Amino acid sequence: MRVLIAVGHSGIYAGGAHQALYSLIGLKREGVEVGAVWGPDAENDPHGFDRLKELDIPFWILPIHRKPDWRNIRAFRRIIIPLRGATEDERTPPFIPPQAGGESASIFRVILQEFKPDVVEAVKSGAQYYTLTAGIGLNRHALVFYRGISRPMDYFQEFKYRLKRVDKIIANCRDLKEIMTRSGRIPVEKVEVVPGEFDPACSEPDQVDASGLRSEMGISDGVPVIIQLGNYASWRGQVFTLKAAKILKNRGYRFHLVFCGRETDVLKPLVKELGLNECVTLSPYRRDPQRVLKMSNIAVNASTANESLPGSLLNIQAMGVPAVATTMPGASEIVEDGVTGWLVPPGDVEALADRLARLLALPKAERQEWGKRAYARAHRLFSSESRTAKRLKVYRQAIEIRKLKNEGTK
Repeated sequence: MRVLIAVGHSGIYAGGAHQALYSLIGLKREGVEVGAVWGPDAENDPHGFDRLKELDIPFWILPIHRKPDWRNIRAFRRIIIPLRGATEDERTPPFIPPQAGGESASIFRVILQEFKPDVVEAVKSGAQYYTLTAGIGLNRHALVFYRGISRPMDYFQEFKYRLKRVDKIIANCRDLKEIMTRSGRIPVEKVEVVPGEFDPACSEPDQVDASGLRSEMGISDGVPVIIQLGNYASWRGQVFTLKAAKILKNRGYRFHLVFCGRETDVLKPLVKELGLNECVTLSPYRRDPQRVLKMSNIAVNASTANESLPGSLLNIQAMGVPAVATTMPGASEIVEDGVTGWLVPPGDVEALADRLARLLALPKAERQEWGKRAYARAHRLFSSESRTAKRLKVYRQAIEIRKLKNEGTK
């Protein structure tokens, strides 16, 4: 089986792009021939594509935006069709190096004269538009769309998922499948649930070395660390977490709260206003979530919108860290309420503070037991092996559906 995974417009370290990377790792491990088409790194990070390059698979970097560009659509089309008789220039799509003035783009010029994917999976809207447009008239390969965001869709937004050219849809949790099929316009049987997986780097907590990290972040030894992973966004609930931290401080709890992600420095004025400067660290985005989680005692996911089976929450539980999370779609599939963490209503600061207080008040050994249960649950339900097997099953179904559709048009 040959599989091409296409990811739109946001680079390697954003949202569903993480899960696409883990899919490639798992599929390659199972002997599947994989390739990837990726949007450029939005952050112009010189190391943005390191993990993708380490896979040693053919991949192209194309400016895949929500608004299609015909030049890049033609380049995308040249990837998914046979290229017999084409000149080298015609075979080679326009590559964008992942850093300005750095390595030559030539290292990315893997020319597949005849990749001929059996399945193309499109992640994010831009990639979905490209696969549809570039694939006009090319019905050989099965087409699978991935969705991992719980934002409600109107009639027009869901139209692309209803197209007959889309053979299967992967939703990353049961709640999301229910949201997608609620209107009745997307057939229930078209949507398959394939849960996300945790970062492979978080698979062996005992082997993670976080020594020196507390000192680096200015955190005293012995003070419980509460971590919230994720780039700043109004819907990610960092403001609610800070307000809950203020309640905890007023109640006399000792803790240090760490926000880790891009643009978290916008929280500085609120941190100062709430009088939390001494117990809050605003860390930039890091590529070693396993280290900051190893250092942490409790984690928070306070999102109020958009989330669906949050990847950060998968990493948190896989690392054996008990969590307090909001009841966003998929959260209850990760966190077992009262067993591996707590679930609270989105935006409910008092409930968030109360559940954090319960975990802070536990003896260290008992809190570690919560973490052990979290680890066991995450590794049972969200391992790469389990997810890859489910994904391959969906691919095989999509290939068979596409075969029957093509035969019906002859």
